[in-house]
Amino acid sequence: MASWPCLLVLGLWALAPPGSAACPCLPLCQCFGNATVFCAGKGLSGVPDELPSGATQLLFVGTSLDSLPCRAFAPRSNHSSALAKLSFLDSPLRSLSKCALAGLPHLQELDVTLSQLASLPRGALLGLRSLSKLAVKFGPLETLEEGLFDGTPGLQALHLQGNRLAALPPLIFHPLVGLRSLSLAQNRLAELPTETFQPLRRLRELRLSDNCLTRLPPQLFWPLPELRELFLDGNGLAELPGGLFAGLRRLRRLHLQHNAFRHLEPPSLFSPLPCLAFLLLDGNQLVELPAGLFQGTPNLVELSLTHNRLRELPRGLFGNLSELSVLRLSHNYLTRVAAGALQGLAGLARLQLGHNRLALLPEGAFADLSSLEALDLAGNRLESLPEGIFDANEALVSLTLEGNPWVCDCRLAPLADWLRSLDHPFSSRVFCRGPAPLKGRTLLAARKERLLCPRQPGSARC
Repeated sequence: MASWPCLLVLGLWALAPPGSAACPCLPLCQCFGNATVFCAGKGLSGVPDELPSGATQLLFVGTSLDSLPCRAFAPRSNHSSALAKLSFLDSPLRSLSKCALAGLPHLQELDVTLSQLASLPRGALLGLRSLSKLAVKFGPLETLEEGLFDGTPGLQALHLQGNRLAALPPLIFHPLVGLRSLSLAQNRLAELPTETFQPLRRLRELRLSDNCLTRLPPQLFWPLPELRELFLDGNGLAELPGGLFAGLRRLRRLHLQHNAFRHLEPPSLFSPLPCLAFLLLDGNQLVELPAGLFQGTPNLVELSLTHNRLRELPRGLFGNLSELSVLRLSHNYLTRVAAGALQGLAGLARLQLGHNRLALLPEGAFADLSSLEALDLAGNRLESLPEGIFDANEALVSLTLEGNPWVCDCRLAPLADWLRSLDHPFSSRVFCRGPAPLKGRTLLAARKERLLCPRQPGSARC
């Protein structure tokens, strides 16, 4: 199998202009067209003395380059460097001196991935006034020195995921008034001071996933009126302070999955989020949802609550969610779906109720779901279904019923008739748990005259 540096070379070759070729232009380097220089291999331990004129991209992959001298990439002649992108991938780069990148006035993107950088000192980005994207990812980075970003006022994307950052200097982001995307995911952050994001009024995406956060200051996100996406998943959050989301009126996506929530209080927690479209709460310990929790989020399109401990759904909980298209409630402890519990979901297309503890469903359980296209009831404790339970669901095209202890008697005969009436039956994987003569057979394989019930005392029916 080809190694990934070779695959990257092939990818660059594919992106090269038609008629161009990857030819040696420097020792251990290849040129793609007139713009991209690709240097790979452990034999390369230093920076090329001179780059081809017009080179705009320089990539180091799997080299032995572990340090950079002052003005390492500045052209030796009087001409200004045209480099717009500089990447170090899987290189043992250990430090950036205060003038290492000086002389690159047009550099827009700097990517350092899988390096050995443990710190970024003040002055490491000196001279990079055109820099718009900085990524230092998946390394041992522990320290950002105060003033690091003083010389990069145009930075729009800052990606620092996969490092070892445990704390941030209080004013570290203050020069970045134009920042749009910030990722601090997969670090070791245990707390964030209230003023951390104070100057980032244009920020649209903030990723704090997979850190060690257990609490958040109530006003932490107030300075972020333009925020569209907020990722808080994979932390140790057990509660959220009231008013935490105040001012985030444009937020569309909120990730809260894989935390330690047992309750969501106050009920107005999400009310400041009228534009919220995606809310993910999977993998928590939620035992209940307060009535009115979603009153302030009428534009929700997708709500996911899988792998929690929910036992019931309050009547009217979803009454304000006419735009909701996807509702995931699988892998909970639900024992029933009360009549009216799903009321208000006129636009719901996909409903997942699989792997709960449902033993009975009321006749009108899904009567309000006129747009329902896919329903998952697998892995419950259902033995039968009421006659006509899907009559209102004319758009239904996917129905998952396996993994239930179906009793194939007269109570299941209406379901068998309904399945047979369809041009393309959803599934024949409705296996009979009983009675004994039908055990292990599918419902559709059982003849109608065998779907019988024992005669009850005093009744003429059987």
